[in-house]
Amino acid sequence: MDLLALIKDKCYSFSDLETAQGLRSIILHLEVAERHLDRGRKGDDYLFTDVIYRTNQAFEGSLKEAYRVLTGNLPEKIKPYKIELYFEEKEILKERVLLHFRNYRDEWRNESTHNYKLYFSEQEAFLAIVNVCAFCNILLDQMIEKNAYNQEKDKLSKSGTVTTTQIKDKSLIERVSQLLIKFSTEASSTMKGSAMPRYFERELIGMINAYIDSADDQIEVITEYAIPFGERKLYADLMVRKGESSLLIEVKKLSGSIDPLLYGGKEQLLTYMNASGINNGILYIPGVKSDSKMITREVELKIDDEKKRIVEIFPENY
Repeated sequence: MDLLALIKDKCYSFSDLETAQGLRSIILHLEVAERHLDRGRKGDDYLFTDVIYRTNQAFEGSLKEAYRVLTGNLPEKIKPYKIELYFEEKEILKERVLLHFRNYRDEWRNESTHNYKLYFSEQEAFLAIVNVCAFCNILLDQMIEKNAYNQEKDKLSKSGTVTTTQIKDKSLIERVSQLLIKFSTEASSTMKGSAMPRYFERELIGMINAYIDSADDQIEVITEYAIPFGERKLYADLMVRKGESSLLIEVKKLSGSIDPLLYGGKEQLLTYMNASGINNGILYIPGVKSDSKMITREVELKIDDEKKRIVEIFPENY
């Protein structure tokens, strides 16, 4: 897996000039770090330490660009450690991002910043690149989701296309199901116009979040909803809650045959529902063609005397 290629691919999705320039600088630091690692392996082993200084720049640059996207504030005049404190105090970084953030900060950034006599080995330099690339990739997912949410919210506020008059008296799962069908026909051009439209899954989730949020301000939506599962956690794409009712949504991006997605997605969603105690769920697979008709199929299961209700929404033509 080429982690740097993934980072580059995600960075290209940002059109804002300031953010795009900042992300290009991060990519440059990571490219130089890789070149230093390669030269260090060929004999210039002092360059392994320089790898760490470059990954530190990429780490701090990632925090600044995330601050710009996630808060809407300018990062130029705020020091990186204040951004770190802000993210932790305000709980802005999602849990999976936060784990990588703390790991890189504690294991590499803090050590190399405060001890000028440190010397890093090839293995440490390699691990620093891998860890900061993993952090950047996961942080970019959160940035992409937030950016898509903001853009979709802005578009909907101008167009006023989301209306819920006809579904306001239905149950939450019926209400959200109909919103997703409506979303499928009105989604932005990132999902339309070609056989295989180019969009990221987190981008789609951000758009869905904005669409549901715009339809009813009493509905709460949590993305990457963490569910305790033994010694680890499971992460559902979305958890939707209104009053006493709640449901989980699992989103799958269509590529190839739809049958494995329907089978695997339903099993995954059911696992999340059982672990969370939430008995309603939606498996949503958006179409890849602008004229795709969406099919709705309901599945009811009884597990340990509890009824589980899953609604599958997927395209007829794909």
